[in-house]
Amino acid sequence: MRIPHLKLGLSILLFALLLTGCGPRSQEDFREEGEGLTRSLIQELQSIHTREQLLMASSRLQRLFDQLVSLMIAAEEFHALHPEQDKGELTPRNHDLSDQLRMELNRLYRLEGGRQMIEKCQENALHRLDACEKKRIKQIENQRDKR
Repeated sequence: MRIPHLKLGLSILLFALLLTGCGPRSQEDFREEGEGLTRSLIQELQSIHTREQLLMASSRLQRLFDQLVSLMIAAEEFHALHPEQDKGELTPRNHDLSDQLRMELNRLYRLEGGRQMIEKCQENALHRLDACEKKRIKQIENQRDKR
């Protein structure tokens, strides 16, 4: 099953959403944890050079995507409880990590079946993220309707 709106931009979106989130104690906590997870994901992707290696790494990649989405959801929930905390701006370091992630994903997309395997690894995490976003939008609409 392929979700049409899940393409290369998704990876960049995941990273951007992660970095604009907040953390268990502060924005900076989540930012640092997100950067660490992103570095781990980049390292895992860099170690893959063949279709077979990608297939063997798929469970590790899925786990990393799941961890990123869990962090993003927790960040959004934290921000909803602490709206006074500034989400902050993306730094050049954040942009560099995003570029590295995009480049590695692009490289693996060129492998035979690479795009489909990566999207399969992202699928569950993205469904969770989508459900969270729909829930958040519905809550905002309900609050607006009550006014």
